[in-house]
Amino acid sequence: MRTALAALLLAYGATVAAQAFDAPQLGQISKDSVWVPTPERLIHRMLQLADTTPNDVVLDLGSGDGRIPIHAAEHFGARAIGVELEPNLIRIAQEAAAANGVASRVQFIQGDLFEADLSQATVLALYISPGVMEKLKPRFLRLRPGTRIASHQFTLGDWEPDETVRAEGREAHLWVVPAALAGDWWVRIPGDDFRLRVEQRYQTLSTRGERQGKPVPVIGAKLRGTELRFTAFDRDGAARHYSGRLQGDQLAGESEGLGIDRRPWSAVRAGGSGQ
Repeated sequence: MRTALAALLLAYGATVAAQAFDAPQLGQISKDSVWVPTPERLIHRMLQLADTTPNDVVLDLGSGDGRIPIHAAEHFGARAIGVELEPNLIRIAQEAAAANGVASRVQFIQGDLFEADLSQATVLALYISPGVMEKLKPRFLRLRPGTRIASHQFTLGDWEPDETVRAEGREAHLWVVPAALAGDWWVRIPGDDFRLRVEQRYQTLSTRGERQGKPVPVIGAKLRGTELRFTAFDRDGAARHYSGRLQGDQLAGESEGLGIDRRPWSAVRAGGSGQ
């Protein structure tokens, strides 16, 4: 009887130990990261900041127990992908997705975040270290313009966020991958045209214009993904506000101003480009 009881207790102890090993541990060290969960309220704010919709694919690099992809699917209707190196965290994330009824919209991939395919993502929602963020920055900048990157706490060095919010006493940052607009553009609206020169560092633009050899003031240029806004002055000196979007190799949109008519506008490249 004692032998049977001892065997039972030993088996129970082994089961508990296995469960404890599989459970996510705060500070669990992986190859490229340490597992520390993001509070649910902050996850929600991050995904709101990124304007997440059911049309998005949310990708989390170093997804841990899967809470960010699961939240994106459950509360925003998005399709979501988590990339995680540790198999115990992958298993827990898959179980949690099933328990929350979103297993059909969430995929977890066991792999190295540096080797992950980012091409499907329209939103990256991340909580990874500053060093890893910096190493991944060149890949982020090559993503489709307009892709949103939301990060818990950590930044991308000299690439300033487009927005920052606070929740749960922590910060979340947003970057929108900018289109490459640097270079010279010919801007045309009915009855007028001028040359627009753009210098660019990430989403920050420096602009100046020229019309028939004379300078045209261009102010307030702002770039958000593929969307461009700026103000330039008509031949008669009236301030005209331009808003448009990069479509292929052409900018196109609408222009208007106080007391002046609304006109469509377009622009094509007149020189080289870069970022």
